Amino acid sequence: MVRAVAIGVVFACLGCGSVKDHGTDAPAGNGDAPGIDAPGIDAATAVPTKPVAPTLADTAYQGSQRKFTTQLGTTCTGRVAASMGGSGFCFLAADDNVKCAGMIGGVSFGMSFGTTGQANAEQIMVMFGQDNGMCITKTDHTVWCMGTNTNAFGAGNLSMNFARWTAHSDLAAIASGTWDQICGITTGGQILCGSSVGAGAFGIPPVNQGAAGQTSMWVDTTGALHASDTTVLRAGESRTSCQVKANGLVCSGTAFGPTNGTVVMGSSTSSGTCWLTTDGTVSCNTGPKFAAGKVLYLATDLYSDSICAIYNDGAVWCVGPNNMGKLGTGNNLTLTTETMVAPAGSAHVACN
Repeated sequence: MVRAVAIGVVFACLGCGSVKDHGTDAPAGNGDAPGIDAPGIDAATAVPTKPVAPTLADTAYQGSQRKFTTQLGTTCTGRVAASMGGSGFCFLAADDNVKCAGMIGGVSFGMSFGTTGQANAEQIMVMFGQDNGMCITKTDHTVWCMGTNTNAFGAGNLSMNFARWTAHSDLAAIASGTWDQICGITTGGQILCGSSVGAGAFGIPPVNQGAAGQTSMWVDTTGALHASDTTVLRAGESRTSCQVKANGLVCSGTAFGPTNGTVVMGSSTSSGTCWLTTDGTVSCNTGPKFAAGKVLYLATDLYSDSICAIYNDGAVWCVGPNNMGKLGTGNNLTLTTETMVAPAGSAHVACN
């Protein structure tokens, strides 16, 4: 498979009654780890090499990956986060800042990756479709949003700047299945949602849904909330028309990928369906994508064929339409083959 380099571009615990606190990140050491190209990684330090699939005991959410195997053969907790919309793409950078390119919520971040001014993210979620907003879950368990999504964020957040979604400082994760709604789950398992339309008319400001002690949540494409759903291990990236289940990635009733519990994440694009497995490999129903055995995270866009992958060396690779320059190449030209848009060491791939 031909690949290119862009020029000029630099959780929940089911059954335990509460949501796990993954804590904050510690820096990696120095030197090179075996089989990893990223500089500044100590061979004696456990660093991510492959992602861990969600399970009934440890589900996963949109916009982030937090469990990994390491070159030492152990499992570690870390933070790899990214999200893509029709005209914007963001990822958690190695300097712990969220960097974006393209346009989100009426704000142009340019055609090369630039900082948003937001740091310490655990989860990034660009509202799909109209790209009318973005929310970030931080290690201090607050959620910050920007954009023009008044239905989900409320009139007080009609801002191109980031503002607190809610006064809660105990939020473990957020979820959405529609462009006009957002839900959060606290470390104590209390779900709260904000919206004013559709099946998920939860009100503004966000209000509690059900009792505390929930173990997971996801929001379907009608806006309906699903709490403590043991059949869905992870909602699809970009939009929740696909879900990771025990029998693989299920999209609108059709199963894709292996059925042995090794699917980490996946979603549909405008012309196909792609998924990431625990061996670090991305497959699509149209053929393989990216380098086999290297991928920690997969970001897709339902309304185009854009796909981006975070590699275990911290490089960012993308392919597909480049609306508003969202792929960070310095222009808006389509990438016809997998292309490195940010070099090794760019994305945050360290263990805690």
